[in-house]
Amino acid sequence: MYHKKIFFLIIINLLIGQDTTKIDNNMMEISDNGKNVADSTNASMLDTTLTPIPNLRDDKDTLSLLPTGKPFFNYDTDIKQLQNQVDSLRAMVSLLQKFQAMPTLNQDIINLIKVPDMQHRIELTNGTIVMGEIIDENSDELFIQTTLGRLAITKDKVISVQQELPPGPKVEMVGEPSVNVFPDREEIIGTVINSGEIRADFVRTEAKLWSPSTKLIVIDSAFVDGNMITYKSGVISDTSLNPGETANFKIIIQKPSVPDVGYRTYAIRWVRTF
Repeated sequence: MYHKKIFFLIIINLLIGQDTTKIDNNMMEISDNGKNVADSTNASMLDTTLTPIPNLRDDKDTLSLLPTGKPFFNYDTDIKQLQNQVDSLRAMVSLLQKFQAMPTLNQDIINLIKVPDMQHRIELTNGTIVMGEIIDENSDELFIQTTLGRLAITKDKVISVQQELPPGPKVEMVGEPSVNVFPDREEIIGTVINSGEIRADFVRTEAKLWSPSTKLIVIDSAFVDGNMITYKSGVISDTSLNPGETANFKIIIQKPSVPDVGYRTYAIRWVRTF
């Protein structure tokens, strides 16, 4: 009897557990259905807020901005600049090729080329001036060597012939130098000027002392106080004188006791460098 009661209680518990599982499953189904309904509702709400698709652009506007056959970028200016640069480079290359074809001349070859000395200026009756060197003449004609060649000019067409000196330095004494006489020496102080057209280099003044009987007693010289010049050879000198400039000099001459000095002469010497 006791065992039958226990058997009935176990059956009742099993039945109650099945009902609870069904209730839970039903609740889960209801919950899922509610979620689906909510998702559907939200989806329907999102669909109503979508932005409409914009209208297509009219092709007429595009055609007005980009005419047929014309590129988007303007290449005309760039092409012209490139063409100018190419032409310039072509001209430079052509010039370089010409220079490479020219023979190289050294100073020795140039010195062998004889240039006529333009030492005569011949004025003709028609107003023409001929510069050259008279190399020969006879009773009727003058033969002149010019840079263009040899000319023969009849003398009846010549008005005048003048000696044409080439430009160069010309150093002169400014006044008479002062002389300080001492028993054993003389100090000669003076000034020189370059009245020429080219610089004079290594300007030096020379003094000679003569006896009353025109016998040379002593000779001495001194360089002037000129400009400082560095020459191509590396020599540095302060005895140069530019055109129009003046410089002082001082010559100290040691003289013997006899004979007495009768008079003095002076000379100026210089060198023209290139």
